[in-house]
Amino acid sequence: MAGKKNHTKDEIVSLAIRQIKETGYQSISLRRLLGDLHLTTGSFYKHFDNKNDLFTTISITLSSQLSQHARQFVLDAKPSTPLASLIILGEFMITQFQEQSNLTEFLFYNPSVLAVYQSDHKDQFPLLNDVQALIQNIKVTYHISDSVDNLFIKVWSFIQGYGILIQNGAAKYDHKLLTNAATELIGVEHP
Repeated sequence: MAGKKNHTKDEIVSLAIRQIKETGYQSISLRRLLGDLHLTTGSFYKHFDNKNDLFTTISITLSSQLSQHARQFVLDAKPSTPLASLIILGEFMITQFQEQSNLTEFLFYNPSVLAVYQSDHKDQFPLLNDVQALIQNIKVTYHISDSVDNLFIKVWSFIQGYGILIQNGAAKYDHKLLTNAATELIGVEHP
């Protein structure tokens, strides 16, 4: 059909994201996913090399969506400093760990994405890029001698760890704790 666009790849990604959100990525079965979409494995392999390729595509999609929401959340809060932006971003991410636990677990910990995070293709992950840009801004603004990579690891490890503790009911969210941790990890005064 002239003019008709094939949306099969988008349909596979969308349904997989819904299934991950509902039941977690460990339970994703290609056979069941394709059956739900009434597709053959041949249709799947026209769009993806394998399940890891699908998971990488989903990770990029989720990173883009989460990044857009995070940017808007930070903008809406109207932070006055880069450090305040980081704290607001931390609040956003902790909320995501609470409300979207299966999606955040997938985005940060699925085996397919871990290799990509360690490769030269990190630029495909807008959320990661946004956080690194914010850390770079903080480094320049506050004249911090620590490297961007070290600052990123400190801050991101805390945010993810704190988010997981809250997600699992081992801790409750405390804005003051987040603020204190951010300022101590960065090495600046309270905003």
